[in-house]
Amino acid sequence: MSNKFILCTMLFLLASEVVLAKKPWIIDPHTHFKGEEQIAYEATTKEWHPDNSLGKVVKPEDYRAVADRLELRSTLVVEACDQDKPEYNDWVLRQVKESDLLCGYIARADLKGTEFLIHHRRYQRTGFLNGYRFRFDELNDYLNDPLARQHLAILERQGLVIDLLIEASHADDVVSLSRDFPRLKIVINHCFRAKIIDGDISDELKRAIKKCAAQKNVFCKMSSINNFSEVAPFTDPAPTDLNYYLPVLDSVYDAFGANRLIFATNWGVSAHFGSVDNVKDVVMAYLKPKGQKVVDSVMFRNAMTFYNIKRKYLR
Repeated sequence: MSNKFILCTMLFLLASEVVLAKKPWIIDPHTHFKGEEQIAYEATTKEWHPDNSLGKVVKPEDYRAVADRLELRSTLVVEACDQDKPEYNDWVLRQVKESDLLCGYIARADLKGTEFLIHHRRYQRTGFLNGYRFRFDELNDYLNDPLARQHLAILERQGLVIDLLIEASHADDVVSLSRDFPRLKIVINHCFRAKIIDGDISDELKRAIKKCAAQKNVFCKMSSINNFSEVAPFTDPAPTDLNYYLPVLDSVYDAFGANRLIFATNWGVSAHFGSVDNVKDVVMAYLKPKGQKVVDSVMFRNAMTFYNIKRKYLR
């Protein structure tokens, strides 16, 4: 191999790195997608608002304009399916494999089920499984079920993430999960589904934030900002003024710090309350005065590390 060839190769790689470095480094680790089969099934069991994105077929290409406009490198998909429908997890995992926009998946499952490991191993073989999400009282059910606890121990050993769609009332369960499985990666979705009422958040929410932040293996998604507002979905758009959201943002930032917060959009649910652009704009306006290191940590670095997102899967 000639020295000239080696030099040219090195220069090409260096140029590639420079181009890559110029690309925006923002990861969106919370979006939802659904296929035709799931929507057809849900139409027989649920009635969605006509504008509710969860009641429509949503595929990766529908997200491309959002990702390009907001300069998002990639998205980690979060489940939007029933526990007893593992085939819908398989559908999402196929989308992740085939689309340059998607970098992984947080799946849906019943940890109390005897077939959990059968499905889990199948998902793992795809190479795109990053963890699982539990909703509300499911967490308490798992903490009190011997088989579910065995499965939690397996997920802990494998370094997978547990996403939690919960509210402030579930804080004690989060603490129990964290203490019982101290190496388990735990992330609270949407700041406990915070709500701003008359310019503030509840004392219960403030206590929950501090209580869970005291557990070092618990992270928090600074996500779905629009949903924190007092406006009803599918009506007037959420406020765009940063100051409006400070009761939530200051509370989670002061408690978790820059190294345990993760930005995400919650697209398309966040669009039920206004523009998804507002989600990014508000968070960026909040973080920028704190310096570029903080911006990078919350907007991509924490997500990459915490979810073990592989760089090769980013566009």
